[in-house]
Amino acid sequence: MIRKMEWDSTFFGLRVGELDFNESQYFIDEAEYDLLYVVSNDDFNLKLKGFENSFSEQKIKFYKEFKEPQQLSTNVFSFKETDPIQEVYELAYESGKHSRFLLDRKFGQEKFKELYQRWIDNSISGNFADDVLLYKIQEKSVGLLTYKTINKKAFVGLIAVSSQQQGKGIGGILLKHLEGFLYNKGIESLTIPTQHQNQQACYFYNKLGYSISEQTYIKHYWKINDTI
Repeated sequence: MIRKMEWDSTFFGLRVGELDFNESQYFIDEAEYDLLYVVSNDDFNLKLKGFENSFSEQKIKFYKEFKEPQQLSTNVFSFKETDPIQEVYELAYESGKHSRFLLDRKFGQEKFKELYQRWIDNSISGNFADDVLLYKIQEKSVGLLTYKTINKKAFVGLIAVSSQQQGKGIGGILLKHLEGFLYNKGIESLTIPTQHQNQQACYFYNKLGYSISEQTYIKHYWKINDTI
């Protein structure tokens, strides 16, 4: 059964649905949709009449249980209304450079930027995140991390370091700061999503003691001749 993606449909102005590949052989009424996200735990080949596969990715979730406290950083701060929002938006764009919403060019770069601006706005308001953390150097925000807690578990939404400051350990400091904060609050684990294609991020999380807990294949099928 196809599940209508209400938020995506409203944001993109399209009829967007999600379909589990394992159910595709039993029921599909794709004619009602402009775009389908087809998902599966295993890689797959699927042809849909009247649709074209524009993009494929392997999404990975990394997981870690907390066993000891981490040191908090004096350079990490919660977002305040006085912080320059454009700096935060730019970090959000950096966090999404491997995103399917950027790499699938049928969405367009401007729509990608609008999407990640919305993500930040909703994180600041508390709809998408508990907090927006910023790593600052001389009052300039050069690192970003958003997270949400559910019961005893926490989940990272966005994480990024500005392109000019990468390779200096800022991402690790941000993550360890969050781990320390969560540990002190009684949170037991943290899950971080990324893409298999983002080998730098995968290596980074492995190095910090995270292991793969889940992987999902996601493929975009657009109705032929339809673009945003």
